[in-house]
Amino acid sequence: MAIHKKKDEGRAAARLLLESATPIELPEAEINEEGITLEREEFRPHLPELLEELRDGCVVTPVPVVMSNSMFVIHADTRTFWVRLWHTDETRTQIDRLHVTSCMPVTRAVHSAMLRGAGVDAPGTDNEDGEQE
Repeated sequence: MAIHKKKDEGRAAARLLLESATPIELPEAEINEEGITLEREEFRPHLPELLEELRDGCVVTPVPVVMSNSMFVIHADTRTFWVRLWHTDETRTQIDRLHVTSCMPVTRAVHSAMLRGAGVDAPGTDNEDGEQE
């Protein structure tokens, strides 16, 4: 993790930017809610779902399309979040700063039921003769 300085009541204090090229399992954590920033205000209604994931501990995965080891994906029940996290120390049990850059609805794969209903077989499904395509 990279060390970054922040100003805390007139004195410098360190915080650690989470960085990794591989998934990381985060422990349960306390979150400084005053340190939360959002790229877009419309993400705010979904923030409780993200905070619940972080408070309970979760796996964060580096964003594959971004050339940065400090942007992570968190998959929640109904949303997928892209975030940057700063912790107070290496135990990762206190999140000092959280920046949410993206918040997208989770889309579940819907294949064969819709395709079969339309008279089309989905790839890899049985055809009328019961054979695998």
